[in-house]
Amino acid sequence: MNKLFEINDYELLSKKVYRILKARIIKGDLAQGGKLFEAKIAEQLGISRTPVREAIRGLAAEGLVKMKPNKRVVVINVSIEDLQEVLQIRRVLEGMAASIVAEKISKEEITKLEEIIEKMSICVSKNDVTAYSDLNGEFHNLIFSVCENKRLIKICDNLSNSEQRFKIRSLRNNPERLKYSLKEHQEIMEALKRRDAEQADRLSQKHIENVLVNILAHESKK
Repeated sequence: MNKLFEINDYELLSKKVYRILKARIIKGDLAQGGKLFEAKIAEQLGISRTPVREAIRGLAAEGLVKMKPNKRVVVINVSIEDLQEVLQIRRVLEGMAASIVAEKISKEEITKLEEIIEKMSICVSKNDVTAYSDLNGEFHNLIFSVCENKRLIKICDNLSNSEQRFKIRSLRNNPERLKYSLKEHQEIMEALKRRDAEQADRLSQKHIENVLVNILAHESKK
């Protein structure tokens, strides 16, 4: 069985199921508009329906699924217009977080970013979009963690759910974008190392702008 689907004793079942379903939605394994069936999910995981039901409620609270009449559950469809609004907000918040971090990041935290960048570079050489996307999340999450602005972190965490589905799909269809994305992350890291708050802000905002441009270019070809 894939490790993603292993149910561990130390983790609450509902949280485990929530994590599994969220990952599948974000990575596109569960299509937008697709239905989720409690009984089927419970059977696949070898558990009762109760933790599945609790997990689905958590997904609904995050805006990833919608619970309709007759107990139907569907994956919420995110439109391009929704995505543009999300990334407009995220662009500003990413820049703000980077500018704050530039003034307080430690050598140890810089080392962690460098390690993530190294792993991202390996993913680019292998054209491993899924692993690259996960590391991309680690990179930005570390910046938000160092920022230590709880409200900013919460807002961006919710916003990222919408963009990830589009981002992974567009990267899979444009391998060259991986190389440019890696370069953008390297430049952000260098600005943080120099403690250049203004440049870190500018580069972070430009990175999100480029994410949107790539997604829109991909979606227009469909």
